[in-house]
Amino acid sequence: MFAKHAATAIKRTQPSTLRRFTKAHHPAAAVINAHPADSSLSSVAWTNPDPGSEFTVSSKSGFLPRRDPLHVLPSYFEKLDEILHEMPILKSDGTLGLLHTGQLGARVERELPQYDVEFVFDKRILAALYRDYSMLASAYLLEPCDIQFRLTRNYGLGRRMLPSNIAVPLQTVAHRLNQKPCLEHSTFTFYNYQRKDHDMPISLNNIRPIRKFSGCDKEHNFVVGHVAAARHTDKVIDASLGILEAAQNNKRDEFNAALRKYSTGMGRVNEILAQTLQGCGDYASFRTFLNGSKAQSMFNRGVLFERNSSTEAHKYLGVGQSSSPIASLGTHLFQLSQLSPRGSLPCNDGVDLLRAPNVRSFLEHVDQQARRLGVQSYALRSSESSAEYVLALGQVLTYRYRQWANLRDSVPVQSARDNAAFHAYLDVQTSHVRDIAKLVSRTHASMDGESLGQSVRTRAESVAHHAEMVHRSLGRILNDSESAPLPVSMIAY
Repeated sequence: MFAKHAATAIKRTQPSTLRRFTKAHHPAAAVINAHPADSSLSSVAWTNPDPGSEFTVSSKSGFLPRRDPLHVLPSYFEKLDEILHEMPILKSDGTLGLLHTGQLGARVERELPQYDVEFVFDKRILAALYRDYSMLASAYLLEPCDIQFRLTRNYGLGRRMLPSNIAVPLQTVAHRLNQKPCLEHSTFTFYNYQRKDHDMPISLNNIRPIRKFSGCDKEHNFVVGHVAAARHTDKVIDASLGILEAAQNNKRDEFNAALRKYSTGMGRVNEILAQTLQGCGDYASFRTFLNGSKAQSMFNRGVLFERNSSTEAHKYLGVGQSSSPIASLGTHLFQLSQLSPRGSLPCNDGVDLLRAPNVRSFLEHVDQQARRLGVQSYALRSSESSAEYVLALGQVLTYRYRQWANLRDSVPVQSARDNAAFHAYLDVQTSHVRDIAKLVSRTHASMDGESLGQSVRTRAESVAHHAEMVHRSLGRILNDSESAPLPVSMIAY
């Protein structure tokens, strides 16, 4: 009924160029419930609170959107589309774009209309507008920093005011999607791909980014790699809920099987990221635009939104200071945040609050249930479960270590203040990854290996050995930041 009235209201008020995009959709609710007929499982069952959203969490699409992202905006937004096409430092046709010449800000201020988005209710269009306005906002605010960084390796200051032709529609769209008006990790990656062949599945060779900052190969690989890897999160999500269900019902064999399934899914995720994120190269050429306005020297007083009824400055974490929901899921499921309160990223610093509502709800549900059931302690009560737990943690460690390595190699700026802030943030990340490695080693040392099969015992020993190497390596780095880190390839399983 609500969808019918909304569609009628849109038709009366929207420009004709949008009408063909606003046909009401009635998708089936994406429900994750292993055995819906069993009432005893109601506490671990979970349902997307907003099944009509583009971002649902399901054992079908994982953390990816339920439909491919809209890659062409309705013609009403022609000028916005045009500016975004002209924006990258290096455009798709090989020519230099607005961010290379430092002309994006002037172009936005001079030519971009303040589009009326009040009449837009179609979730797919709203998600595309949220992606485009949040990326344009980051580019506009951080353009001076990128220019300064290329000249001096020092960020300097970003723009203090986001103009109303970006700020007003961005806030409207974000409010309608129940999100914050800032660029979030999944928006830059999972909702930023286009299939080359729509009849073929998502793969490294069949997708490309829709919007770009730098246009370099590393940015392409960053987006494409995260999307192709997320295709396998359906297994990770299904396994995560299987782990919770088995722990609740005290079904040890099912618990171990779910841990194996989690390891298999995360193993595939890590394999794909290993292909696409080997070294960072020119990662710095687009990482500038992934900075947020919170705890960053380029926005020491936050960001003001023009024509905002509130005079309070906006302060949000950026993509560069956050992580994908894959990392948050592992942290919540295996109760890793309790290892090191200082380093409980990417969860307790507010990153999860920036995510789409369904993703927020899912991660909160997993966190609550894992704490209630004591997943970690349940795993340690059995040698076989301990071994499978070690193998699953090994995959989490590989994922988190790769994130850490990419962050460390992202070329910190040279000013004393910015270097200090960067290394303080890096130390928090380093400590947490080191604590995960320590947990792997400790768990392996406490289990009874003699009662295990040869294959499981050998693999667990290998994971523990690599974890000990990571622990020692990161310990040296915490004492001496110039120490060489362990290559990521050495801890891949």
